[in-house]
Amino acid sequence: MGEWLSSSPPEFRALLGAFFFACNQIIVRRLVDRASPLTVTICVNFWMSIVALALMPATDSFEGNFFRAMLFFLAVGIIGQATARYLAYFSNKIVGVSRTNAVVAASPIGAALTGVFILGEQPGMAVWAGIALVVVGLALLTSEKGGERHPLRSYLFAFVATVAFSITPYLRKGGMLAMNAAALGVIISSIVANSTLLTTSRFLTPAQKFRLDKSVFFASVPAGIFAMGAAINFWTSLRDGPLTVIAPLIRMTPIFVLILSAVLLRGRERITWRLVIATLIVVGGAVLVTSAS
Repeated sequence: MGEWLSSSPPEFRALLGAFFFACNQIIVRRLVDRASPLTVTICVNFWMSIVALALMPATDSFEGNFFRAMLFFLAVGIIGQATARYLAYFSNKIVGVSRTNAVVAASPIGAALTGVFILGEQPGMAVWAGIALVVVGLALLTSEKGGERHPLRSYLFAFVATVAFSITPYLRKGGMLAMNAAALGVIISSIVANSTLLTTSRFLTPAQKFRLDKSVFFASVPAGIFAMGAAINFWTSLRDGPLTVIAPLIRMTPIFVLILSAVLLRGRERITWRLVIATLIVVGGAVLVTSAS
C-alpha cells in the first residue's frame, strides 16, 4: 500500500480521491434521510479513523516535525472534518448532493479573492475568467425554476462549507510537508472533529443532536471507507504534486457525483440539464482558477 501510494502518479491519486469522495457523498445522501447530519458526520469520521489506524503501518514514516504537523492536523479537524463536512452533509439533506457539490466546487475562488483583497495580489486574466465562470455557474444553479428550485437561503450551508473547504487543501499540504504521516493526520483530525461536533451537539435542537443508532452506525462503514480512501489519496497527492495541478483534479468530484446520482439516487434527486450545465461551468471555472493561481 505504501509503495503504491509513493509510486503511482499524484495526478491519478487526486482523481481517484475525487471518485472515492463522490461515492462517500452518495452514501451520505442516503444516510441523512435516516439520521441527523451531525450523527452521520460523527459516524463517518469514526470509521475513517479506524481505517486510518489499520493503514498507518503501511503509509506513515513519521519523518519530519511532529509538533508542527500536529498544528496543521488539528486545524484540518476543526475546519475540514468538523465544519466543512458537517455543513456539506446538512446541505445534502436540504438541496441535494449534486447541488451541494456543485457549490462546494467553487471553493478555489475563496483563496483567489483572499489573495486579491488581503494579500494585495494581482491575478492574471485566467483567474478572473475562472471567477467569472464560477459566478455564472452558481447564478444558473441557484436560479432554477419549477419543482427543482430551492430558495437562495437554502444554499447557505453549502456556501459556508465552500469557504471552509477552500482552506482545507492548504492545511493538508502543510501537515504533509511537516511530517509524512497521512493516516495519523486523519486520525488526529477525526478525533478533533468529533470532539468539536459532540460539544456542538449540546446546543442544537433535539432533532439535530447526535443520537447513537446502531443501524446508522454500521451503515456508515462504507461511507467511512470511501472517505478514508479519498483522504489518503488527497493527502499524498498534495504531498507529492504541485498544488496548482492537484487542486484542479480534486475538483472533479461534482462530475462523479452527477453520474452516480443519476444511477443510484433515482427518486431522491432529479438531475436536470440546468444542473449539469451549471456544474460543468462551476467546475471549469474552479479548474481555471486553481491551475492559473
